[in-house]
Amino acid sequence: MITEPGIISYPALFEPKANPSGVLKYSCSFLVDKTDKKAVEGLQKAVEAAISRGKEKLWKGKVPAFRYLAIRDGDAELESGEKTGSEYKGRLFLNCSSDTPPGVVGPNAKPLMDQGDIYAGCRVRLDVNPFPYTKSGNNGIGWGLNNVMLVGDGERLDGKMRAVDAFAGFADATSETPDANDLL
Repeated sequence: MITEPGIISYPALFEPKANPSGVLKYSCSFLVDKTDKKAVEGLQKAVEAAISRGKEKLWKGKVPAFRYLAIRDGDAELESGEKTGSEYKGRLFLNCSSDTPPGVVGPNAKPLMDQGDIYAGCRVRLDVNPFPYTKSGNNGIGWGLNNVMLVGDGERLDGKMRAVDAFAGFADATSETPDANDLL
């Protein structure tokens, strides 16, 4: 499924990071406003379809209790202390991952050349597939990460500035970028 635009958090799209089990995965969290009815309904329908597949093919006609919900409530996790970032307030979120690098494109649907354009807080669409699972006694719906499309900038969640913005006040408008030989 292709999601409506939302906010990416904890992006590990170009280099895998260890998940809680220590397995290297490409991954991200995806946040949507609870008030975005179209986005929420799309995610809920995808989860319902995955539950139906699991009931039919994996769980012998019954829907088991899930340890983790496929779509999680940021407010509930803030209240419980599981999440601490204010970016979760008023939002639902999901975590998705892949063993292989996802495709990453810019707003023009062309491959993204600057990896720094994707950061925690920017707006993206995801190509994800929800799937039923049973593993180590746990049942649930996971999210496979296929592709990411940068939609636009957003408020950075890490507080970091782009280099061009950080040094804008120090730029010498009369000079050109020095050639490497000029520095010797």
